[in-house]
Amino acid sequence: MDFSRRFDMAAGAFIFLVFLTTVYLTKDFLTTILLSIFLVFLLKPLYAVFFRLTRQRQISSLFSILIVFVLILAILLGITGVLLVEISNLEKSGALSSAQFTSLTQEIDIWAKSALPAWVHSYVSDIVLKYVQEISDIPVTIATWAFPIVQRELSSFASELPVLFAQLVVVVFFTYYILIDGKEIVGKTVDLFPRQRRWLVKNFLQELNSIYTTLFTVYFSTSMLSGVLAAIGFSILGVPYPFVLGAVVGIFTFVPMLGPAVVFIPLALYYLFMGDMIRFLTILVFGTVALMVIPENVIRPHLAMKSARIHPIVTLLAYTAPIFVVGIIGVIIGPTLYGFLLAAYRAVINNRES
Repeated sequence: MDFSRRFDMAAGAFIFLVFLTTVYLTKDFLTTILLSIFLVFLLKPLYAVFFRLTRQRQISSLFSILIVFVLILAILLGITGVLLVEISNLEKSGALSSAQFTSLTQEIDIWAKSALPAWVHSYVSDIVLKYVQEISDIPVTIATWAFPIVQRELSSFASELPVLFAQLVVVVFFTYYILIDGKEIVGKTVDLFPRQRRWLVKNFLQELNSIYTTLFTVYFSTSMLSGVLAAIGFSILGVPYPFVLGAVVGIFTFVPMLGPAVVFIPLALYYLFMGDMIRFLTILVFGTVALMVIPENVIRPHLAMKSARIHPIVTLLAYTAPIFVVGIIGVIIGPTLYGFLLAAYRAVINNRES
């Protein structure tokens, strides 16, 4: 083996060692990098609009990021304000007291007596009255269980604020520069591969772009449209804070395991407890049809027509399975890793067929 060959092998081994060391030093920021990739795909449509208007990549990237962070801040402030106001109102009104539950039970009993046959009403009322006392104790039980958990999570969140702030700064910078120079970086990286393998790498990147567009952009767009539908519907139905609730629906719709039912079912039950049967039934029907059936069967398939087709099982696994292992950040890590493996699989299949 000549000296040149030995030098290449030694240099390659040294570079690989440095690469492993670099990965180790940045492992705590892996989720931050994945979050940046996630944001890049979400911001691509907005970035394209600004670029068509300004023809300036730096300005387009900056405006895209600013708009998203302003919206996130507005949503967080709105949700916080609503929670503070409603908790204060509930404490003042005593809506969760046992007397309130007794009054609600009486109203439901009057309605059931007029709507149901006598024998059905007699049978149902005996069962309901048996559990009224137990149901009236539920708020106290929930409060006793939830308050220590909330206090512990808030303390943990406060202790991690410096790290979270540093990660947020890195996410902003990564997203900003990837939006500006992402295509050039990918193109130069492809040129590093052997000429006979470049077609395979380019095909892999095309599949990856199409899959990530489906997993991120399409799902995010569907979630935002669901949030808009929810805000409009809640506003028509006279529900307080319709735009804040619409934003919450959009957030939960992005996670298949949760979905908009996490919002509209408790909201419907709230009006049931308040004795408003009409609004209770209307919100249930509106939530089921407009926030679940239409987005899943009309909006999402239409948006996904021009992107990669992904089996629902893969999508469900990508968004739900990692949550049980790494927490809520799995919503970002899962689709990123599953999408990468699916793109590699499709690239290999395409290479064999060609």
